[in-house]
Amino acid sequence: MPALNPAETRCPPPAPAAHESLARARREARRMMREEGLLAPAWAFRIHPVRAIRGNDVELGGTRLHAPALASLFPCVTSVAAAACTLGPALEARVASLFASRQRVSGEHARVMAIALDELASERLFRLCDQLHARIARAAKREGLRAGLPEHPGDPGVALDVQAEVLALAGIEPGAITANSSGMLRPVKSLSFLTALGAGLAHRDSTPRCARCASRERCSLKK
Repeated sequence: MPALNPAETRCPPPAPAAHESLARARREARRMMREEGLLAPAWAFRIHPVRAIRGNDVELGGTRLHAPALASLFPCVTSVAAAACTLGPALEARVASLFASRQRVSGEHARVMAIALDELASERLFRLCDQLHARIARAAKREGLRAGLPEHPGDPGVALDVQAEVLALAGIEPGAITANSSGMLRPVKSLSFLTALGAGLAHRDSTPRCARCASRERCSLKK
């Protein structure tokens, strides 16, 4: 068998028809979000003084979190903001119903619509998270503090098993977001994070979210 040219081993680009189908599905997904009222965003954050830093653990009030990303900033970090946000459960249920359906929706396969809706939801969630982090940064600035980047449970610098503690520290209503024993959040389109605050924190340009994500190489949303 002749050797393949490197160019021949690459997957061919999607056909124009596939691009158009996805574009139509995204337009319909936006309409669906709006007309069916699928978005019910909720968010909360609270700022807690750092009581102590012991090794890679940070103590906030009576809670001890394994968070090397924050502990490494000692002694510059004096407070930590705990935050959580969600798009609500209706969108998740709609995506699941589309995946289970064998019918067409506005001329598109239901599963194509499900993928488009799920991707749009992820984009909206990331936007909500960025807006929440901006609120925290503004609140910190009023107190003469700088805000670090958001550190999510499950990232290299924050243990995944602290999800429930972060939700409690953020002050989000218990019925809005829950975490199971594995650290997975419900509704699925939810995020929690911690942000270091301190007057002596070095200025850090906000690195694009995709550049910081460990799943960027296999993510369909990466920029």
